Amino acid sequence: MTFDVDKTVKYWIDTAAYDLETGKTLLEAKRFPYALFFGHLALEKVLKALVVKTTRDHAPYTHALILLAKKAKIEIPESIIDQLAEYMEFHIESRYPGEKKDFYNKCTERFAFKKFEEIEDVYKWLIRKLET
Repeated sequence: MTFDVDKTVKYWIDTAAYDLETGKTLLEAKRFPYALFFGHLALEKVLKALVVKTTRDHAPYTHALILLAKKAKIEIPESIIDQLAEYMEFHIESRYPGEKKDFYNKCTERFAFKKFEEIEDVYKWLIRKLET
């Protein structure tokens, strides 16, 4: 069975873009925790595209943004690594019942719009890395 690197990278990029748009829609609908969840998912998929592009192998089955960033084997500024670590909360906290209430309370409109804007900036930075 042949592994088509370009096709796999395209899959990750296309689905990341879709998830980012879904996050924007959820943000406008005031579904703030889920908007941030989809923002995390978009970053995860762009990182998986980078992993596939740089390693010429499948991306690991993980949601861990820092792990994916390391596996991508590209130079990422410490400030972006810190943001990726922070955004892990949006994946875990929005999914598990024990953590949901605190996370939902944290997700005010102001918080969610600010964090989603940051996510979009990181997303664009990662996309530029894919294009080099």
